[in-house]
Amino acid sequence: MYIKRVIVDYRMEDQMKNNLEKLGYKIYDSFNNTNVHPSLSGHVDISLFFDGKNFISSKESYSYYKKIIEDADFKNKYLLIEGDSFLDKSYPSDVKYNLCYTGKYAIGNFNYIDERLISRLKEIDAKFININQGYANCSICCVDENSLITSDEGIFKTLKNTDLDILKIEEGNIELQGMNYGFIGGASAQLGNDNICFFGNINEHPNSNSIKKFIDKKGKKIMNLDSNKLKDYGGLIVF
Repeated sequence: MYIKRVIVDYRMEDQMKNNLEKLGYKIYDSFNNTNVHPSLSGHVDISLFFDGKNFISSKESYSYYKKIIEDADFKNKYLLIEGDSFLDKSYPSDVKYNLCYTGKYAIGNFNYIDERLISRLKEIDAKFININQGYANCSICCVDENSLITSDEGIFKTLKNTDLDILKIEEGNIELQGMNYGFIGGASAQLGNDNICFFGNINEHPNSNSIKKFIDKKGKKIMNLDSNKLKDYGGLIVF
């Protein structure tokens, strides 16, 4: 019986999905959100937010994710909340749920975040950090609740003035279908308490040494889901 479940971009390559299954995860495909740009349509962090206990979905994806939670959640452990917002192709109407939550800090552009999601963050006493970048979760690899990696200069400048430990890497070198390049947050995820997984091989990134040293310093292990260049799939959700 599967005891670990994961929601991934429905377009994720079979090899990566197979490697997750070998680790004991049951795979659920993400919602295909045709409301947003095709390059983002399957990204988990575009339509769905998870704080470790409750999910909040965009209005158009609610029915889809409700079936997944009902199928997987045989102990009624999780609650799925329908957000107040539909998504749309035009920025910032596509970033309503794209928030980086470290387990302590909520990092995003709160001018655009869905009001129901903001209410939920207040309920769990998250510490708010406002940034200019709307694609917050896409842009930030969360290593632990106090340690982050980003290539976004604006995010780095904002967060370096906090008590967070931030590693700044160079832009690019990550594939994103339909775009010039993707981002480190969308190409990675926490996999359990002790692992950071990458959608590809971190050794293919020019800043791999500094990334590996940073993650090792935090007591985490790296898991590469295949041997190729990193790809941005909008992260994943383990539940």
